[in-house]
Amino acid sequence: MRLAYLILAHRAPNDLLAMLPALGRHGETYLHVDRDARGFDGHWDDLSKHAVLAGQRHSVSWGGFSVVEATLSLIETALERGKADYFILMSGACLPVLSATSLAERLAQEAGEYIDMMPDEEAAGHDRRRRLMYYRFYSKTMPRPCLGALNRLSRLAWTRPAFEKEFGEPRFGSMWWCLSRPCLDWAMAFRRQRPAYDQRFRHTETPDESYFQTMVSLSPFAERIKGSLTYVDWDKGGSHPKTLSRRDLPRIQASGQCFARKFDWDHDRDLVHSLLEAY
Repeated sequence: MRLAYLILAHRAPNDLLAMLPALGRHGETYLHVDRDARGFDGHWDDLSKHAVLAGQRHSVSWGGFSVVEATLSLIETALERGKADYFILMSGACLPVLSATSLAERLAQEAGEYIDMMPDEEAAGHDRRRRLMYYRFYSKTMPRPCLGALNRLSRLAWTRPAFEKEFGEPRFGSMWWCLSRPCLDWAMAFRRQRPAYDQRFRHTETPDESYFQTMVSLSPFAERIKGSLTYVDWDKGGSHPKTLSRRDLPRIQASGQCFARKFDWDHDRDLVHSLLEAY
């Protein structure tokens, strides 16, 4: 079972240089660094020794379609350059919490597509479909009051056509996934054949939490869908998950998931290194 790790990063090159070799012992590694990230000068040569850099770097506005574009750049690079059977999407704050051997055995035995799918009732309770009804704009340069005013105006001025009439039922969930090569081959062919799909998710709120979920659910691989392999703790609510520590390990291990996020490398560096060594 050949694995590929697709890593989205925007900070902490020294942390990446600790993580990439540990992952690289067990598979291919691919890295996308936000085009606007600072602090990477002088690190590119070392990073390129441990990972294949994405073919195109994007300026990432978190919550915008640029996150999807960065992910697509990683996928296309990995499909073209590598021979992996499974592709695992991670951030620089993700860490493995199960051995690579156990992960490979699970993937070989189950042969699933591992992606978070929010139950329909929960999606309705959070009114997730509303995200696809209106145009949403993101910018790193426009003043926030102006950007907020633009998005409020867009909700008043435009309602987009019903998503399901053009593409089918939308699905929602966390963006971190582990998908097979056949599934991703199909997905890349699908978006080439139907460019309107990408266009629909542009200027949409948090498309990274719907784009891949919907695509996989529309695919011939929908019957293989299983839950995400990445543990994330949202119990405290809010727009950011809990920062994990050693005290969370029993709960993470009990979940049966293979990765977890997010960890504070500065605060729990010993824990981080012990997890990487154990992988």
